Amino acid sequence: MIYFKHFIALTILATTLFAGQALESAKIRIKDKEWGEAEKYLLEALNHPKDKWEAAFHLGDKIYPRKQEWASVKEYMDVARTAPSNLKIRPTRNDKRIPIEQAITASITKSYNLIYYKASGFLALLNRATNEDQRNALLDQAIKTSLDAKALDPAQPGSYALAALYSSVKGDKENTIKYLDMGLSLDDIPKETKIALLVSAGQSVVRLGEFDKGLEYYEEALSMEPLEPTALKSLGALYLAQDKFEAALQKLDLAIENTSEDEELVDLFFNRGLVYLKMENFEEAEYNFEEAYFLAPEDVEALLGLAKALEQAERWRKSRNYYMELIDTNPNDPQYYYGVYRTYFGEGRLEDAQEYLNKATALRGN
Repeated sequence: MIYFKHFIALTILATTLFAGQALESAKIRIKDKEWGEAEKYLLEALNHPKDKWEAAFHLGDKIYPRKQEWASVKEYMDVARTAPSNLKIRPTRNDKRIPIEQAITASITKSYNLIYYKASGFLALLNRATNEDQRNALLDQAIKTSLDAKALDPAQPGSYALAALYSSVKGDKENTIKYLDMGLSLDDIPKETKIALLVSAGQSVVRLGEFDKGLEYYEEALSMEPLEPTALKSLGALYLAQDKFEAALQKLDLAIENTSEDEELVDLFFNRGLVYLKMENFEEAEYNFEEAYFLAPEDVEALLGLAKALEQAERWRKSRNYYMELIDTNPNDPQYYYGVYRTYFGEGRLEDAQEYLNKATALRGN
C-alpha cells in the first residue's frame, strides 16, 4: 500500500514537472518562431494545473491569429480568462509581468483590429470586381470577416457597422437592420463613435431605399452634434436623392462652413456640384466641381462632373478638354469617348464626332 501511494505521488510529480517543461519548451519555440512546435507544447501545457492559463493565452495570442482561426483565438482566450485574478504573465519575453486580464484585453484588441482592417479592405476589392459572381463572393467573404470580428469582441461597434454595410450592398435588408440594431444597442458607446455609427447606419439603409429610416439616423446624429460635417454631408446627399435641392444645399453649405479637411471638402464640393447640375445651374455646378478638382486633381469623379457640367452648359471646347484629360487617365473607358463625341456633335463637327463614337462603340463592345 505504501509503495502504491509512493507510485501515485511520483506519477503526479512527473506529470507536473513534464507539464511545466512543456510551457518552457513552448516559450523557446515561440522565441525561435517555430510556431508548429510551439503549438504542440502549448496544447500539452494546457493539462498543467498552474500553466494552463498562460498556455491558453499564448495559443490565443500567438498561434491561432497567425492561422486566422478566430474561433480558436476566442476559445483559448476564454480559457485564459478563468485564471486567478492575481496571476501575472509576460505577454512576450521582453515584456514586464502584467495581470493576465490586462494582457488578454490588449491581445483581443490587437486581433480584433486585424480582422476589422481586413474586413474594411473588401471595400476596395469590391470596387475592382469585374463581374457579378466575383462581387457576390467578395461580399460573402466581407460579411463573414465582419462577423468574425463581432464574435471575437462583441462590445466593439465597428464590426456591426461593417456587417450592415456589406449586407446593404448585397441588398439584404433584414440583416442590415439586424446588425445596425445590435450595434446601436451596445452600452457605453463614446459620443463620436455613436455619431459615426449613426451616419454609417443612415448610409446603409438609404442604399436600400429606406429614406425615412435614413433620415431618422442622420437626425439623431445631428441632435448629438448639430454641425457634424459627415452627418450634414450624408443628409445633403439624401435630400439630393429626393430632389429636395434647397434642403440639400442648406446642409452641404453648413458642412462646408464647418469642415477644414481637404478630403472632406472634395466630397462636399462634388455633392454640391451635383445639386446645381440637377438644378441646371451650370455656372454654380462648374464652380463647385472646379473646387473639388482643385483640391484633388487626381479625383476622376470630380473631373468627370466638371466635364458634364460644362457639356450641359454647351461649353463644348472646355468640356472636351476635360473629357480628353479623362481619356489620358483611362483610355479604356468608353464613357469618356462618348463625352468627346457629344461635344463635337454639339459643335456640328460631325466627322470628328463620328470618330469618337466609333471608338466608344468599339470599347463598349469589348
